[in-house]
Amino acid sequence: MRAAKAALPRITQLPIRSWLSKRTVPGTAKPESIQRSSAGWKAALLFGILFFIGYLSGIGKGRAGSSEFGAALASYYTDSANFAAVSPLFMTLFGAAFLQAVLVFLCGFSALGSLFLGTYFAARGAVLGLCAAGVFVSGGTRGLVVHWMLTCLPDMGVFLVMLWLAVWANQCAVLIFRSLINAGGHVRSVPPLKALLIRFAVALLLAAAVCLFGAASGVVFAGVLL
Repeated sequence: MRAAKAALPRITQLPIRSWLSKRTVPGTAKPESIQRSSAGWKAALLFGILFFIGYLSGIGKGRAGSSEFGAALASYYTDSANFAAVSPLFMTLFGAAFLQAVLVFLCGFSALGSLFLGTYFAARGAVLGLCAAGVFVSGGTRGLVVHWMLTCLPDMGVFLVMLWLAVWANQCAVLIFRSLINAGGHVRSVPPLKALLIRFAVALLLAAAVCLFGAASGVVFAGVLL
């Protein structure tokens, strides 16, 4: 009996006790990875809604405004010289995608990055909607079809890549914002900026692939439609 009582303290010091104490009770807390995934999907959905709202507002403004901007766009998309070679078209598409990726990437370093990202997606949708409406007003249905065939693939591909990058940039921005609020203006926890940098590099590679494919398909479609 004395030996059994003496062994009890040793049993309580085994790693099993600490392992049991670290177990979470079902329904009390979610793993951090699940919380991040849920927050990422919510941010992606919100940015997509803002993009769609901006697109609709751009269409409304383009149809109600003057046709000078639309005439310039229609003349550009109906000029076969602008889609004669893959290389210059790729440089144009990738240059625009690179600037967008840098903008999204820098939003991850700001406490107000979520606000900037939402503004970016709304403005991006408004520009695309304004372009589509301007082309339709000036060039009619044929001009709109040509515009979509030449730009739909690279625009949507780049949009998805920027949305993927923005999800992680938004997580970094949220961590910085919460850290500033909880620490009274001083950043305590370091956001995963290294992971954001890796995703930025991957986003550039994906955008390059999308722009290259979009440039090649644009040249092919221009040869058929123009």
